[in-house]
Amino acid sequence: MKIRYAVIFVLFAVLSIASHAQEWLLTVPQRAVFSIASNPLNRSSVIAGNYSREFLTSADGGSTWQALSIGEATGSSQISTLLFHPRDTLTLFAGGVGFTGLERSTDAGFSWENVLKDPIGLRFEVASNGCVAFYPGRPDTMYVIRSSPGVIFRSVNRGENWDSIGVIPGLSGSDRMRALAICPEVDSAKIMLACGRRSMMYRSTDGGKTWASTGYAFGGQADNDGAQIRWSPTVPGKVYAVAQFLVVQNTGSGGLHISTDYGVTWAAKKFMDTSLFALEVFPTKNGDEIFVGGSQLSITSPALKGDSIVFRSPDGGTTWQDLSNIQWVANELEQLAPNVWGFALVNVDGHPEVIMATEVGVFRSTAVTSVRESSRSLQQISLRSTGASVLVTMPEGIHMGSYVISTLLGQIISSGALNGTGVQRIDLSGFPAAPYLIRANAGEFVGATITTR
Repeated sequence: MKIRYAVIFVLFAVLSIASHAQEWLLTVPQRAVFSIASNPLNRSSVIAGNYSREFLTSADGGSTWQALSIGEATGSSQISTLLFHPRDTLTLFAGGVGFTGLERSTDAGFSWENVLKDPIGLRFEVASNGCVAFYPGRPDTMYVIRSSPGVIFRSVNRGENWDSIGVIPGLSGSDRMRALAICPEVDSAKIMLACGRRSMMYRSTDGGKTWASTGYAFGGQADNDGAQIRWSPTVPGKVYAVAQFLVVQNTGSGGLHISTDYGVTWAAKKFMDTSLFALEVFPTKNGDEIFVGGSQLSITSPALKGDSIVFRSPDGGTTWQDLSNIQWVANELEQLAPNVWGFALVNVDGHPEVIMATEVGVFRSTAVTSVRESSRSLQQISLRSTGASVLVTMPEGIHMGSYVISTLLGQIISSGALNGTGVQRIDLSGFPAAPYLIRANAGEFVGATITTR
């Protein structure tokens, strides 16, 4: 086991920045932070990844911090991956630039061991928190995508042991994979998406074993990245992705992209002239709340648009609020590089807030979120495929609803009503043999599944 190298310190909020209806509090000044995550079982607990194998931990929603490290705090590494296990939150995972695989701690970050590495000791990087995915309902089964080559690894015992199960096809030696995402719906959890540098959006329907390009290339330019993928927590089948670019010639290849058919087809939505890396989507009672942040991996021209840009949408991407009016400062390397690397939801004195990781520090938002903690499962209708039928379990107390049957390309071929309580049956026996997307809704409850008859 690698024993922590710890320096205990406290960082107080030193700067408060106001902009229209929002306010940002700089809680970690002048320290580059490349990843951030909050404890899903206790949003007051936060971890953030820094340079040189150092990371920061907070027990009060990001107001004060303690510095720890993964092994010795030396070298030029960047912790771009740092996150909690969804159920056993004493277990943390870390990796990033300059790492050899994935590190795991089972004691909240005080000691670490390498649990996934290259068999001959070559560099093994995991690009971001978005490269680690947990299987819905069974989080001890987890997946990691290696930056290069684009190999997918799976563990069924909380990261103790790993197997390589698939690889992204057609990548060149300079391509880098940035993101991996599993459909959060249990009935459709074999659907996975992946993207990265100079790559298409890739899709798997067999749990990551085989992959195929969707044909969507985020502009299709060299040095153009698909950077992050997030599934909607409120709308079945809806997926968001952001893209970044490094050269002026690729302007127009960035921005936010959306799929509404489980990642089969995509459309550019917003900010195509902006290089975006950070993306997070939170559920609210009114739908998805989206945060995006810009970055430039190589600042080669003032014409490049990306770093220091932050936007929020409270309604799934229809309207946007500009949160970019921030007084940026230099980091510990005296670099003014306001790249935005991630967002997390935290709890401060019983109130939800959004915390943002940037290359010049950590900022906490005190007035820009409408998130209220809720369980996705409470809003889901259960759909179960049984050959030529789909069985829909109506929510307790609700006896009216509807369903839609469509192809995976979005063509609606049938619809109908759900009447009654208990289990309702949707008959597919009259349709040709093919995959179908079934959506159902009843009151405030929604559900979807893909079935092949």
